Amino acid sequence: MTNALLKGIELRYLDASGQSRALALDADESSSVRDGLTISAHLEHAIGGTIVRASVVNRGANAIRLTSMIFEIATGFAPSAPARFFKHGYQSWSASGGHDVGASQTHPRDTAHFITRVNHQSETTRPPEFPEAQTSELFTIVDSRDASERVLAGFIGATTSFSTLTVSSPEKIIARAILDDVTLAPGAHRELDPLFIAAADESAARLAARWADATGRWMNARVGAPFQRGWCSWYHYFHAITEDALRANIKSLEAMRSEFPIDVIQLDDGFQSALGDWDTTNEKFPSGLKKIAGEIRAAGFKAGVWTAPFLAARDSRLMSDHPDWFIMRAESGEPVRAGHNPNWTTSDDKFAYALDSSNPAFRAHLRHLFAKLTRDFGYSYLKLDFLYAAAAPGRRHDPNLTRGETLRLGLEAIRAGAGDDSFILGCGCPIGQAVGVVNGMRIGPDVSPFWGSTASGAGDPSTVYALDAIVARSFMHRRLWLNDPDCLMLRARKTRLTADERAALAATIVASGGMLLISDDMSLLDAEAGKLFRTLAEISAKIDSNAMSEPVLALDLMTTGDIRGLITETPAGAIAMILNRGDSSARVQTSDLNLGAGEIAALDLAFDEKIEIFDTIDLPPHSARILRIKR
Repeated sequence: MTNALLKGIELRYLDASGQSRALALDADESSSVRDGLTISAHLEHAIGGTIVRASVVNRGANAIRLTSMIFEIATGFAPSAPARFFKHGYQSWSASGGHDVGASQTHPRDTAHFITRVNHQSETTRPPEFPEAQTSELFTIVDSRDASERVLAGFIGATTSFSTLTVSSPEKIIARAILDDVTLAPGAHRELDPLFIAAADESAARLAARWADATGRWMNARVGAPFQRGWCSWYHYFHAITEDALRANIKSLEAMRSEFPIDVIQLDDGFQSALGDWDTTNEKFPSGLKKIAGEIRAAGFKAGVWTAPFLAARDSRLMSDHPDWFIMRAESGEPVRAGHNPNWTTSDDKFAYALDSSNPAFRAHLRHLFAKLTRDFGYSYLKLDFLYAAAAPGRRHDPNLTRGETLRLGLEAIRAGAGDDSFILGCGCPIGQAVGVVNGMRIGPDVSPFWGSTASGAGDPSTVYALDAIVARSFMHRRLWLNDPDCLMLRARKTRLTADERAALAATIVASGGMLLISDDMSLLDAEAGKLFRTLAEISAKIDSNAMSEPVLALDLMTTGDIRGLITETPAGAIAMILNRGDSSARVQTSDLNLGAGEIAALDLAFDEKIEIFDTIDLPPHSARILRIKR
């Protein structure tokens, strides 16, 4: 190996007797051998950095179990340098943002409930040398105030395992492929996902976009779907949705098509006969899914439906008929709990259990189910939720598969059943394993009809944390998939969002260029709301169409302050969004925003522009402005 940043590789494994072993590969070696095991690494200089391809071969007489492959990366920063790192979250709802290196050894999730850790960490218990507070999922960026360059390290593939990067001190990054103690039989060979390393003087956001572009290309990301505009039942009706309420909204949307130009009507959680039984409905939906899809399509819309395909409750037909399809707790032989929701089950046991997609019979069920939902019932838009459940720890049908491989196989089975023409939206999903399978991905926690506290734990359902995530993961849009920033709520009644908060949600979604779905009872919306939606749809579509060539970027990916922002460069200049997520008014100097030179136009969402060059922007609490910069 020859790269100034990569200092060495170490394979950790369990030998035939169960003893922990390690095999090291130094920076000046291309392969290393011990006890019949060989690890090799090949370096390729590309896309302004280095791609590291590592593999392991077992030429010994005994099977071994692979624990992890560890890569040590030198940043070139001094151990005492003031530095920050980007802590990227595990799945759709997990928080991402800048953190001070070495600021904390503990994290709130260290003592959280098992289900919380299953939700938000690739490992429910981190090894002591890789503490959660200092560990990022899939990629990270380290930025020192003492240096002009930043260092990015990240895996650009995610088909073989989960991966983390730990930054305990500014001078090094420890990248780790988590191999889950899978068996490597004699004569067997395993390729690891490639690791990308780069040092550059680009902004952290642009470096992140370079990583996303490389990942998308490596994993054949599905980025070509049309811009998505739609309606979702969840954020007004939640579990209380009924067939009559859905039908009333279908009729309203058909009659208001000119005011609300949408393409998709998506039925969310609340229709299913039981969690796990996705092709049958409860008493609130007497007509069944096929007839409902027919009514949606007859009204001129694409039909969408929600499922949580890797979860089931005890009162489901699936769990009763197929108890062997679940991930099992090794110590008790009981199915693994991966969710808890009293609304999901009539059973006294309110838990949801994780299904095992390493089991070929369950994968065959997924293919059949999603072929039925799409080709028979007529749903061409599929929202798949709580996908992290397939990666829960426990005993699986196939011990030769990592948890990352298991999740990927389950997603691929769904895609095989649904076909390439269906739009698949991932949600609650570990980020890397879905690239190349889904068309869209939720990139933050749920919005809510309330703002939320800026002092509470990130990742909770609330509008403010959804906005944080939209900014932090904007660079993924049209590189890994279409970003889903979650739903816009326009209603002024039956909500706790103020006018400024609704406008901030709208401005942030629009400036991201991501999918644009509303989630209101349409009887609460008037012509003025329709005018606003048409404006939002026009701006969003323009930013989206530009995103393939120029990413939407955070103004400062590492910030933890209350002022956040997005910017996208266009042929005519730039479009930016400035958000005050805080509880106090703020006066922002435009010279501090890195907007670049040009005439600034403040744009309200009714398209009334006032062109002027100004030095400051006054932002009330929980508000945002969209700016046009003419170059």
